[in-house]
Amino acid sequence: MVLEILEWCLTPASLQARTSGLLAEQIAIRHRATRCKRAWEPHLRACKAFLGRELQSGSHIAILGSGHLRDLDLPYLKAHFAKITLVDVVHPLEVRIMALFSRGRLQLLSGDLSGALHCFNPNSAISVADDLRISLKEVDVFVSACLLTQLALPASSRWQKRFAKSEVLLGVKRICQSHLDFLKNAPRALLITDVERRYGTADWSALLPGVDLPRPMERWIWDIAPPAEHGLRNIGPE
Repeated sequence: MVLEILEWCLTPASLQARTSGLLAEQIAIRHRATRCKRAWEPHLRACKAFLGRELQSGSHIAILGSGHLRDLDLPYLKAHFAKITLVDVVHPLEVRIMALFSRGRLQLLSGDLSGALHCFNPNSAISVADDLRISLKEVDVFVSACLLTQLALPASSRWQKRFAKSEVLLGVKRICQSHLDFLKNAPRALLITDVERRYGTADWSALLPGVDLPRPMERWIWDIAPPAEHGLRNIGPE
């Protein structure tokens, strides 16, 4: 807990990232990944293998929701792309240090990929900010990495206090669909996302109901909260 508080204080982040809980959530994910290293390993291997098979060489790749880069093979990306842009609302300290010593190969772009951090109404217009679009206009390949189901969490937690459940669900759907539309309009894009979840032996439930998802090329199970994590704060869609 002391280490997490120290990271929260030292990590550069906007006021909104701090007050919305996004910075705290990102720090908590890193610590959970350490605790759950064995359980998460098959998922991380599957992510890296999928990207290794599908990515071809290019001049510029952008990783949307780059986080701590655990699900990416950074040496592979460096070997196949001249420029790598990491996009997230907060960049962890260890990633900032990597970028600092990358001789310009790694570039960090901070921004709201949900388009909804400033939306206080689920019926508001939602889209990726124009400044992000402009910054990414020269990108050859986009990778959305385990991000889609997380995009709407900060906004939906605010909306739930003031709006009906049906309106909140519609707003969440619009955030997710906006992200997918952004990827569809990209020169080339790869999407890695969780689509269903279950607790224990319960039935699977959809995480993205009503969202127009592309047909999956591959599927696997991510054991995100093994038994040892039960009773700890959940990280992921509510």
